[in-house]
Amino acid sequence: MMQMTTIRNRLAGAMLAMSIGMLGACSTPVQERYFVLSPDDVSGPSGNGKTAVMGIGPITIPSHLDRSQIVTRSSDNRLVINQFDRWAEPLDENIQRVLIENLDRRLHPQRIETFPWNSRDGVVWQIVVDIGGFERQPDGSVQISARWKIVNFDSGETVVSERFSDSMMPRDTTTEGTVAAMSDLLVRLSDSIARSYQ
Repeated sequence: MMQMTTIRNRLAGAMLAMSIGMLGACSTPVQERYFVLSPDDVSGPSGNGKTAVMGIGPITIPSHLDRSQIVTRSSDNRLVINQFDRWAEPLDENIQRVLIENLDRRLHPQRIETFPWNSRDGVVWQIVVDIGGFERQPDGSVQISARWKIVNFDSGETVVSERFSDSMMPRDTTTEGTVAAMSDLLVRLSDSIARSYQ
């Protein structure tokens, strides 16, 4: 009888130790990681003189991307929201900042203003971008679809209006690889706008 009691006590002690260990593991916080899109460092020819003042914006994105978490697709109709991989700033602001840097290096405007601005800022050409999709797809590729236009700010006339769609395979399956591919797609979008602007 004494031996059975000893065995039960040992089993109970072992289970208690395992429970405490599991609780300790569960209480370890998962570290959030923060990401930003980045411009490239390519500079276009400066030409004979700087172009007029440009205004970039508004930049609009779908509501499902307008969140701090990075969103990917697991199917055409299902989104995956990563709770621990997040944007370090609002995605539309990050896209705007990257486009400003990329276009500044390609077009060398006299000045670039960010939306919203006022009449005293002297904006001549306004570049408006509406992002329709911008996420990693079920096959692992990253896709972007967008509409953009160049508007004469004084008259309100749209002088160029284009659709842009492109995709690329990231270097790996990590979030870092996905964000790097998204940055590269913004480079291609910037190139498309710059070609039409010149």
